[in-house]
Amino acid sequence: MLASAFFTCFLARVDFSQLFVPYLVASIAVTIVCVLISVFWWVLQLALKQADSPVTLVVARLRERAALLVLPALVFPVFLSAFTATKTAIPFLVGYHWDGFWADIDKAIFGQDVWRIAHRILGSSSMRVWEWFYTVGWGLALVFTAALVALNMERRQIAVFYTAMMATWIIGGGIFAYAFSAAGPVFVSLGDQALAGRFAQLNALMNQYLSTGGAVRQTQEYLAAAVRSHVAVKGGGVSAMPSMHLAAAMIYILASRRTAWLLLSVPFWVVIFLCSAYFGYHYWIDDLVGSAIACICWFATARIYNRPVAESTILANQSLATI
Repeated sequence: MLASAFFTCFLARVDFSQLFVPYLVASIAVTIVCVLISVFWWVLQLALKQADSPVTLVVARLRERAALLVLPALVFPVFLSAFTATKTAIPFLVGYHWDGFWADIDKAIFGQDVWRIAHRILGSSSMRVWEWFYTVGWGLALVFTAALVALNMERRQIAVFYTAMMATWIIGGGIFAYAFSAAGPVFVSLGDQALAGRFAQLNALMNQYLSTGGAVRQTQEYLAAAVRSHVAVKGGGVSAMPSMHLAAAMIYILASRRTAWLLLSVPFWVVIFLCSAYFGYHYWIDDLVGSAIACICWFATARIYNRPVAESTILANQSLATI
């Protein structure tokens, strides 16, 4: 991802030097909060079990997990910085040429433009409620999950989670985004002015029910302004196909299988799926493709990490252990 960021930003003359510090500061802060949350949870579990020496057990577990905290505190924010930089270069290198195609695919599959379906399901007057889930809720889920996974999951599961997540963003948010670039309904005028009228009613509804200071409108103005700048900013870049919102949500479903967390991850995916069209950020085909890429990356990664260790490797390790 870093190589992609340097290459694309060099060609597009995009400055992404300001990205790393904001991402790192936010991720380190969230990681510290998640450590405190996890310690509280561990102590509570030990108290319920009336375990001996709970402080010693918690300290030991923290030491065991310390190295893994590099993932949420350093690796993932650097990755996200590079992803944002690569995404920011899209309009300057390839532009947005696939919106009409994806909008027509959506209409062929679902019978009409999907934002209309989403508004019938969620109701236009409740926009402010759904606004929180799609903006703040999804953002919190992304950063907190990254840290809580590193602190609480089994090591092989952590490896699968991070590898699959980053592979999904490289393939989907990188390769697919450049090959099939689209801006999405609310930003469609960036690539195809002729399509702007098709989504004019959606924009009118958002102007009616959302305040200009709300998260969605602020985000849309922020992203639109960033598209016209050759400076990459945190959370910037416009790219609809495929949806990384839904790709990440699908990773949560796959990671939570056979656990109670599935009761949260599935509804979370459904709400983000509906809201992606509801606010005009995506066509539903974006969401389906993003989720499919996440599934492929997850199962491919799980297969790699679950391969049986060769007998020769086991014997070699045993020999080294005796030296």
